[in-house]
Amino acid sequence: MDKVIIEILHIKGCPDCTEVIKMVREITDDLKDFSDKIDLRILDIFENNQRVIELGMYKCPAIAINGNLQYVGSVPLRNELRNFILYELSKISD
Repeated sequence: MDKVIIEILHIKGCPDCTEVIKMVREITDDLKDFSDKIDLRILDIFENNQRVIELGMYKCPAIAINGNLQYVGSVPLRNELRNFILYELSKISD
C-alpha cells in the first residue's frame, strides 16, 4: 500500500461527526508534507451503505484507517489519532 487511507463515516448534522471531520482535516493539514501519501474519504453512511456493512460499523462517527475500523461512536483524542496516522505513514515511508 502506498497511501494511508482514512475513511470517516458520518451522518449529516451529527455534532460529534462534524468535530471528527474537522479534527482529521486539521491533522492532515498539519501533515501536509505527507499529503501525497494520505487519502482522506468522508463518507455519509446513508450514501455509502455498502462500505458501512463491509467495515461492520455500528455507530458514528467512525474512522477506518487502511480498511480497519479504529474509532467508533466517539471523538478520539487528537494526539492519539495523529500518532496513529503517523505510525501508518511510517510503514509506507520505508
